[in-house]
Amino acid sequence: MNGAPMLFDAHFHLDPEGRCIDAAKDFERAGGSAFMLVSKPYLPRLKNRDDVIKEYELLLSMADRVRAETGIRVFTALGVHPARMSEMGVKEGKELLKEAVDLAVRYIEEGKACAIGEIGRPHYEVSKEELEASNEVIEYGFERAKDVNCAVIIHSESAERTYEELSALADRAGIEKRRVVKHFSPVVRETFGLTPSMIATYENARGACESMKEFMLESDYMDDINRPGAVIGPKTLPKTAKRLLSEGYEEKVWRAMKDLPESVFGIDL
Repeated sequence: MNGAPMLFDAHFHLDPEGRCIDAAKDFERAGGSAFMLVSKPYLPRLKNRDDVIKEYELLLSMADRVRAETGIRVFTALGVHPARMSEMGVKEGKELLKEAVDLAVRYIEEGKACAIGEIGRPHYEVSKEELEASNEVIEYGFERAKDVNCAVIIHSESAERTYEELSALADRAGIEKRRVVKHFSPVVRETFGLTPSMIATYENARGACESMKEFMLESDYMDDINRPGAVIGPKTLPKTAKRLLSEGYEEKVWRAMKDLPESVFGIDL
């Protein structure tokens, strides 16, 4: 290890109706160097593939703007949030979410994104039909990710059994399990080969340093003007990482901020 690691946020959102570039600048001023910019719902509703493309292009344009106006290294993940299925109905929603995966793969093949995400299943209770359809989308996402050798960022409920269930879907699809990122992960005893991404509050991150072999750190910053600072603000992750470094967790922080993201996402930090 040479010097301080790059401070990388594994799950960061921006919104054209939010603080957008100002939030990115806050991240940079706090010491942040790079983030994975992840899709979130932008349009009020999705009706068809053209709407999915509009959302993807919005994210990519924001990424370009951040690159132009800051020194942040921006990597992008494209996908449709699983909550969209409820809006459209299970049958139509499942087909559009699968098509959204195919569109994400096209952008990845063009070098415009490096991961599929976030996709997954709702973190709240839904009908059996919707849960099964969501799992079908997840498995399809894994299959397509295997085709292009990329990572998949998963939104789901947070429980230890979740890892086992996602691992079984990964086995069926044949994807390399470390390339399945469980976003918003709790501290768990067993990851079943998947990659956990932890919310970077100090208490949470220190707990991960103490009890987990490896993990990534994320803010899941939402850039929602109605919920400023949700999930945590853009300055929090860099501050947490610096505090952990000062307390002697250099090896764990280096792994979380550089070595593991490079391996999982296939990026160069």
